[in-house]
Amino acid sequence: MSALSIEILEASQRLGPALSFFELLKHAGDGFDCYFFADQDDYWHESKIARAVDKLSSEKENVGVYFSRLEYVDETLAHIGYSRIPRVIALENALVENIATGCTIALTGPARQLLLKNSPSRFSMHDWWCYIVVVAFGKVIYDTFPSIKYRQHTNNTIGVATNTFQNFWRRLRRFIRRDVGIYSVAMQATEFKRCFSDLLNVKQLKLVNSMTDGKAHIANRIPLVFVSKFVRQRWADSLMLRILFLMGRF
Repeated sequence: MSALSIEILEASQRLGPALSFFELLKHAGDGFDCYFFADQDDYWHESKIARAVDKLSSEKENVGVYFSRLEYVDETLAHIGYSRIPRVIALENALVENIATGCTIALTGPARQLLLKNSPSRFSMHDWWCYIVVVAFGKVIYDTFPSIKYRQHTNNTIGVATNTFQNFWRRLRRFIRRDVGIYSVAMQATEFKRCFSDLLNVKQLKLVNSMTDGKAHIANRIPLVFVSKFVRQRWADSLMLRILFLMGRF
């Protein structure tokens, strides 16, 4: 077994979780087939790395990302539940919802290079940004096997709702308070366009423009509400999304 090489980087300023991961991705260096995110005290299944490497083996020369299902556990690793299996993996979903949890992500070398080529300055979280970029320009591989025991703490930066009441309350609270997440999608879409407009095809550019134009002009919200292809994993969340489109709160 080879020795594990660990390098400690001292930051000159607080970057926050999203930019910190991009800084680490930059310092990881070239020449690797896969790059993994790791944080906090989540428990990795013993086959996690092998599964990701195997799933990405056919894409190692291409832009690709792997992520998996989660098993929610408490501080003692006692089982709580599982994350939902996504029904839609597409740019129409990625621009309005993140389904890629960072601690399950593995990136190919070309995906890392693409992400760093035009680094964002205004975006929600590193894993969400990876999902958006790779689903637009590469291959997204979702594994239904729960490769992570995802600990739930009261002080998580971003936790997960693990029951119906908690999930409903969180969505309602975000609706009222305009917390992070769904309410920053227009800003994030604008940043995505700034970084990658020269790589977007006509269909993708039209999709992104429909959101950014809808935020800027009231008249453009009607088609955004009734004919746009944006979709979230839950039908109730898709309905709420369209209400927010109509109100201009996105």
